[in-house]
Amino acid sequence: MPLTETLNREALQKIVRKIRRRAEKKKTDISDHLETLFVESLNLESRLIVELGVGDGESTFVLERVANLWGAKLISVDIEDRADVSTFRDRIFVHEDDIAFAARFPGWCRECGIEPAIDLLFIDTSHLYDHTVSEIRDWFPYLAPRCKVFFHDTNMGEIFVRKDGSTGKGWDNQRGVIRAIEEHLGTTLNEKTDFALEHRGWFIRHFSICSGFLVMERSGARV
Repeated sequence: MPLTETLNREALQKIVRKIRRRAEKKKTDISDHLETLFVESLNLESRLIVELGVGDGESTFVLERVANLWGAKLISVDIEDRADVSTFRDRIFVHEDDIAFAARFPGWCRECGIEPAIDLLFIDTSHLYDHTVSEIRDWFPYLAPRCKVFFHDTNMGEIFVRKDGSTGKGWDNQRGVIRAIEEHLGTTLNEKTDFALEHRGWFIRHFSICSGFLVMERSGARV
């Protein structure tokens, strides 16, 4: 059952206000997508959330609140030591390359008493084509039948623009993330636009602003 039906509106609005304040205080290339990440996570009951790429903890700030609402485990993975970006009790930080960790993920989960079925997967790592192809290949087999996948940096360039018109310095990843997604889906996508479509069992939504953000939802998860 969606959290929007089990939690009162005031409780959810309080969290949204915190996320908005965070986004306004620390303007980054993902700040415009933090609220979307939260809202998109409310309609799918989650027990395991995996965050690939932590950075300064912007996505962690949102995902730990999602995990707390659902009573889920949050596993954060980064090649840099980002253990200290959160004190959330049900977060486990893994200091490792995410591709290397994927190879031992099932065994690691068994040791931790966790079912290796990912309900929410967030990907924001190198943004390179080869790496993203490997992430899709190595992590998607662990997705639960009903799941959502979030990709940041699907529309990268030398400059990114936020909703308020402010800009930031980015870099051109040669369509690395979106090309890997296109290859997996067997289709062509226009990352310069906002779009929504259904393809090969996925419902896909894309937000082109602020370096781009793409949501892939297994069709059966929609309510």
